Amino acid sequence: MSNRPPRIALFATRWLGAEVLTRLHARGHDLALVTTQAEDRSAKAARARAIPVVAKPDQVPLIPADLPWRPDLILCAHAFRILPDWLLQWSRLGGIGYHPSLLPAYRGRHAVADAITAGQRFTGGTVYWLTRSIDAGPTVILHSNPLQTRVQILANETAPELWRRALAPLGADLFLEAVDGILG
Repeated sequence: MSNRPPRIALFATRWLGAEVLTRLHARGHDLALVTTQAEDRSAKAARARAIPVVAKPDQVPLIPADLPWRPDLILCAHAFRILPDWLLQWSRLGGIGYHPSLLPAYRGRHAVADAITAGQRFTGGTVYWLTRSIDAGPTVILHSNPLQTRVQILANETAPELWRRALAPLGADLFLEAVDGILG
């Protein structure tokens, strides 16, 4: 890679997407944001930093012209999208996502609620390589360690409370650790 900063295509929404975008921008990464909503928190954070934004609803497929350049790495932060194979292959290193469970346990959109309903006392977060299957790619390994962290589920804690207290902030931290380790 040249002396230019790494280029990251960020597919993101909500608090987690905005937080990851803000932290990566502060570290000098070249970013482009793809979001599903033009007025999402992530889109507003990107525009405030003059970062290119593409707002596309989920049902509209991506095309190569949607991104201003070929990314080195793709991140999905609270994006709920399955990216097309061409995009993952077009990215120099592929793509990573964060899931709020200790994968392979509790895949899918309701992972946090499912862990609580099952009576689990612990759950966690995992950064994994994106594939065409939902939450099924291999866990990112850094320095021989899987990029997973365990958190305790507090008594009577709801899924939204657990997400806000522990899992969303953990996701932002794990994304930065993954980007540092992968793009190092």
